[in-house]
Amino acid sequence: MSRLEKMKEDNNNIYESLKALYYSGKVKPSYNKIVVELENDPENLKLTLLICKCLTRMKDFETLSNYADALIKLDPKNGFGYYYKGVALQHVKGKEQEALKNFNHALTLDPENTLFLKRKASTHLLLFKDFDLPISFADKHRVKAEESLLKVMELIEPNENADYHEFLTLAEVKMMVDKTLEAKMFYLKALNAFDEAEESEQDKNIYKDIVKGQRASIKLLEKFTE
Repeated sequence: MSRLEKMKEDNNNIYESLKALYYSGKVKPSYNKIVVELENDPENLKLTLLICKCLTRMKDFETLSNYADALIKLDPKNGFGYYYKGVALQHVKGKEQEALKNFNHALTLDPENTLFLKRKASTHLLLFKDFDLPISFADKHRVKAEESLLKVMELIEPNENADYHEFLTLAEVKMMVDKTLEAKMFYLKALNAFDEAEESEQDKNIYKDIVKGQRASIKLLEKFTE
């Protein structure tokens, strides 16, 4: 094995071990270790993507913005750089339009990415609920949110091989369009798909989201049936 091949293998082993740590639900410890690795290897694309996942979970949007910039610089054709930049901006009051520009750019690179579409829809809904916006502008955001949410449903529902990430996305979209009963069904499908996934691909952070969302849908249904 050449020195270059050995280096690539070592880098991949480091990434896989940190991914496994993150998937175990230990987000902050994962973040701390990734920071150290990126100091030694700042152009590591996989680790930069992984640290963006950590920062999104940690809700450290200021730091996320910086790593999203780094990701865009490393690979301008990777939609996730613009996606994470949009996520960071979405959580800054007054930056929602700038966030949308990033989500739209991400979607030009990956038009059928349901995660990008869902986040774009949620940003439009934020603006729709903004009481400072004129009604006509707010309603345009409602329409655009509905378009994105409908696109997510069209992409995932016919897919018989959807994974637990996609079922969770669909369940969350159903909640956003007030289809709670259908949402509960897709949360259940997400749980089943999670159980069927390879152990190495089971992200316990996503599992927590599925359980939390399912409980929320059940609570809402109970309210309707009281």
